[in-house]
Amino acid sequence: MRIKFLSVIACFLLMSIAISSCLSSDDEYEVSSDATVHAFGLDTIHGKHYPFTIDQVKREIYNIDSLPVGSDTIIDSILIDTFYVTGYVTSHVSGDAPDTILNINNYQNLTGAATVEGLKFKIYAADGLTTRDYTLRINIHQQEPDSLQWTNMTDRIAGFPSASIANRQKAVTLDNNLLVYVLEGTSLTAYRTSTKTFNSWEQISVQGLPALDRIPAFVKNSNETVSPQADAEDVLYASTGDGNVYRSTDGISWNLVEALSGNVETLISSFQGQLIGILDHEGNSYLVTAQEGNTAWPAIDSNTPTVPEEFPTENIYSTEFQTANMLDEIMIVGKTTGEKIIPWAYDGHNWAQMDPGTSYDSYCLTANIGYYPSIIYYGGQFYITGERLQNFYKSDAGLAWYKTESMFLLPKDVELRGNYSLAVDNDNFIWLVIGQSSGTPNEVWRGRLNRLGFKQQ
Repeated sequence: MRIKFLSVIACFLLMSIAISSCLSSDDEYEVSSDATVHAFGLDTIHGKHYPFTIDQVKREIYNIDSLPVGSDTIIDSILIDTFYVTGYVTSHVSGDAPDTILNINNYQNLTGAATVEGLKFKIYAADGLTTRDYTLRINIHQQEPDSLQWTNMTDRIAGFPSASIANRQKAVTLDNNLLVYVLEGTSLTAYRTSTKTFNSWEQISVQGLPALDRIPAFVKNSNETVSPQADAEDVLYASTGDGNVYRSTDGISWNLVEALSGNVETLISSFQGQLIGILDHEGNSYLVTAQEGNTAWPAIDSNTPTVPEEFPTENIYSTEFQTANMLDEIMIVGKTTGEKIIPWAYDGHNWAQMDPGTSYDSYCLTANIGYYPSIIYYGGQFYITGERLQNFYKSDAGLAWYKTESMFLLPKDVELRGNYSLAVDNDNFIWLVIGQSSGTPNEVWRGRLNRLGFKQQ
């Protein structure tokens, strides 16, 4: 029962005791000494009700799900629609004296609850003697949760502006490091920085890979089951265009994986700890998934799917996600020559072309982003961008794509460029690396949705 009724009931109860006493009754009545808050709630804010948690040990009332940005202009005149106690409440709201009885029929100014000190309430039990003090704290987002905030890290990472990043590149996050691979002639150069401290940009000579005519296809496997390294959570695999596959735990020193080598056209992705690739067999290309533990590719037979005509085979970006019914899948994009970017999805059994078959209004067009797309699944949505670095395209399920007009945007100072790469680290930061072009220097940006950086309460 709400406070406005409970206080009245308490008064009637005291009156009944007095009357009973006047009638010389021998019965004894005990009035409740419960001075706890059993429930608390505010009127809806922007049409949504925000439940409040009560910590009876600390005697604090607070909302775990923070109110939207700007709610301080709403809680300055708001109804408390729920305040369950057995007696009554006094407060110091709206400049009232501390012993003022709270009337929840009136609108309240609760802006004091949005401060560090919070707002104090004193709870009186029905016996009028037992009291408890509670503090109300209303948590309000200080940032727009769904806004993507970028920071230019170029000058924060020592040595980055002078790094030679002009040719085709690929950014990879491995444990707590960001590695950017750049093809220099026929050899691969790596630049590395910590995603935690990013205090230096280290140029490293890659060891163990053969002469190259392209950037390798890199695949990160986070569920390694064969000879895992005790100090490494992630393992990188790379296909080098010569039919072979290499493996590394640090991204610098590579070793040939003989069981997976010989006729690999390219690696595509990993799925539930297993590698996915394209194999050449008797002049045809097949989509295959490595056997458990990535020990070997399966034998090619009549049931092995061939590579569809429009399937991407170069500059592949893949992203893992879960469907609405909690099934694991991956989605990929790659270099294209068409008018639109069409992703492909894999559920562990079959590949599906994510083509909605509708007008160009729902497509991600190469005219707008370029022919080298990248894809991420981030904050519950799919996003695609490309080397034009002008727009993000967003999709809920990977079928219909629409240009983002607000909130989730590329850095406004980024210009139309050529070579770029994109990676997401373990702290939900998006790293955008842009190579030097036409006299413009290298750039590296780090961005994150505000809500993915909020502390969990």
